[in-house]
Amino acid sequence: MRREYYFFLAFVFIVGYFLFPTNRLHPRKVLYDLNKPKVPVQLFVMSRCPDAVACESVFGEVLKQTNDITTIRTNYVATLNDSTAYGASCKHEDIECIGNIQQLCFRFFYPDQTTFFNFLLCLNRYIPKIGSRDWAMQCSKEVGVDYTPVDKCANSNHGRNLFIKSVGITNSYGVTKSCTIYMKGKLRCIKDDSWYDCPGGHEVNDFVRSIQDAYEGIE
Repeated sequence: MRREYYFFLAFVFIVGYFLFPTNRLHPRKVLYDLNKPKVPVQLFVMSRCPDAVACESVFGEVLKQTNDITTIRTNYVATLNDSTAYGASCKHEDIECIGNIQQLCFRFFYPDQTTFFNFLLCLNRYIPKIGSRDWAMQCSKEVGVDYTPVDKCANSNHGRNLFIKSVGITNSYGVTKSCTIYMKGKLRCIKDDSWYDCPGGHEVNDFVRSIQDAYEGIE
């Protein structure tokens, strides 16, 4: 009887090993290959949107494990409108448009994505301050960069044009919800009050695994 029991356990282990390999359930170590393109991830967001803040918090953690194999970009959800000061109307008023432009200008001058995400996460500590010049300046200082070029950009046609271009990219995907996540040009997940359309899951490890799979060609 005991012998049969051990055979049964061995059978269960073998079946489980092949049906549910551990490297498919958890993130794993992936070697960076200079010859492989990085996995593009796009977050379509509104700077003062709580869903965007939640989304960026998750991807701040994702980035810690995937920085070498992915490029994570933010583009902004708004309605193009030439008659407005910023070239588009924002759901959370003009102050959100300013916040969007500040973030775009920051990324333009400081393209390192870890630095950019640290800036975002700093801003997101207090949503009502997003769009404030003083708050953006403080967060720039906290991540160790000079806010001067960002400030000039955010108050010029340069920043306005970056914003208009970003909204155009968002529109080209037909995205209207913040936060909508695309990976390799395909919808991966949406955070709009709740998470949905996320067949691969919506936790940090789920996104890490999706990026690793895409990088290694496991689709």
